[in-house]
Amino acid sequence: MTDQPRERRNYIRLRGNAVEVFGRTIRLPASRVARVGLGVAFVIGGIFSFLPVLGIWMLPVGLLILSIDFVIVRRWRRRLSVRWGRRSHPKAERHLKAARQAAQNAPAPDRAHPTAR
Repeated sequence: MTDQPRERRNYIRLRGNAVEVFGRTIRLPASRVARVGLGVAFVIGGIFSFLPVLGIWMLPVGLLILSIDFVIVRRWRRRLSVRWGRRSHPKAERHLKAARQAAQNAPAPDRAHPTAR
C-alpha cells in the first residue's frame, strides 16, 4: 500500500472557453452570445428528448455550457459536484465531520483579561 494521496478525479473541468470531459477537450465559441445560444439549444433539445437524435443527454450538456456564463447555473453545477464528491467518498466525509465536531468541542484557551493583573 502506498502512502501517496489518491489522485482526485475530475471528470468534467471548465477551462476558459473549453470543456474538458474525461480527458478530452472540447472547444466552445469565444463569443458569449454563441455560447448562450448553444447552451439554450442543448437544453431545448434535452426537453424534446422523446424525438429521435435528441436525447436527455443534451440537458446536462446544455447546463454545463450555460454554467460558463451564468452564475446561478454555475452554483447549481458546483453544488451538484460537491454532493457527488461527498457521496462517492463517505469515509472522508465522516473524518471531516469528526474534525469539525472536535473543533467545536475544544475548550477555549485561557486568556487573562488584559486589564487584570
